[in-house]
Amino acid sequence: MAPGIIIEIRWCPAHEGVEGNEKADEWAKLAAEEPDARGVEGLEWFTYSDRPEERSMPLPRSLANIKREIAKKKWAEAREWAGGRTSKKKYKMPKSQKLNGTVAGSAKRLASRFYQLKTGHCLTGEYLHWAKSRPTPQCWWCRCPKQTRDHLLKRCPRWKEEQKVLWQKVEEETGRGRE
Repeated sequence: MAPGIIIEIRWCPAHEGVEGNEKADEWAKLAAEEPDARGVEGLEWFTYSDRPEERSMPLPRSLANIKREIAKKKWAEAREWAGGRTSKKKYKMPKSQKLNGTVAGSAKRLASRFYQLKTGHCLTGEYLHWAKSRPTPQCWWCRCPKQTRDHLLKRCPRWKEEQKVLWQKVEEETGRGRE
């Protein structure tokens, strides 16, 4: 930069109220939406025709228009790719399984934790070892060789106080204990 020259950059929100900027905004939007729209000035050396095959050179396009075109092509390819790999069928729960009425009316987060525990697909050493996320099924709290949901909810010494409160509440609500 040359000494004594001050450059100031200002942001104009949506080109409102600045003379000439509304027109610039209009042209930019037009260029983004219609790449072949007329109104490109200063490019007299282009041979323009209404038929694209007769043009000697393509008209310049805005970066926004090029990005939009690329995105549309990528989404179309992704939809086509996924179309052959997905099914319109919805999951149907086997008749042997029944929803728990209490859990079905609760928050999704709570219900998902309930069903994870019920099916054994919860964050236990056993499951994480099966999913190859841990090298062993060992309990990370007490070093018991196998951390299962039963171990955590009934036997892990790290959680004795919490287990006591849990099973008292279960017995109050259901009339059943640790079983």
